[in-house]
Amino acid sequence: MVLSTTAAARDDGDRSPEDRTGQWHVSAYSGQAASDRLLDIITKFDTPFIDSYLVAVSPGWVHIQTKNWRFEVEGQAVRHWGDFQDHWEFNAAYIARWMPFFWDDYVDTSFAVGAGVSYATEVPLIEPRAERIGELESTKLLGYLMIEFEFSPPNDSPFAAFVRLHHRSGGKGLFEDVNGGSNFITGGVRWDF
Repeated sequence: MVLSTTAAARDDGDRSPEDRTGQWHVSAYSGQAASDRLLDIITKFDTPFIDSYLVAVSPGWVHIQTKNWRFEVEGQAVRHWGDFQDHWEFNAAYIARWMPFFWDDYVDTSFAVGAGVSYATEVPLIEPRAERIGELESTKLLGYLMIEFEFSPPNDSPFAAFVRLHHRSGGKGLFEDVNGGSNFITGGVRWDF
């Protein structure tokens, strides 16, 4: 109902060039696992890393865009490797993206937070705590969270670069009483089409 109402309410003649409602994009990113908890990573900015890596490909679709917000749906296929992990991960997330920043005339910037579900083909050995590697205290199905800053040239460029915190966790026990998870600090590129 929401999708059909959104489509009916928007006529191509009424859309601004910046409105990407209904558009697709694809992202590719890679990064390394951090040993700190999520809150420590975003407040201390000096996390040590673990010898565990990922690379991801993520198609996405813009559900709706307003003056200040863009809401997106994203799927991810993620490959893990390193000393502690060698498996695939598949995620689905709904993302809220804040669009306006006062320096957008120089570098178009957005900030996004997304949440969803994550399925790993094997129980990740670095979860739920990096200091307890190998104890298998996690599970294949967990929650997914992302925090991202995106940067692109001004004037509505279809290309962007971003930094993302890729987080899998039990959501404070929401998923099979898993308390903790894994964090990857990543960077990537995105193409809107």
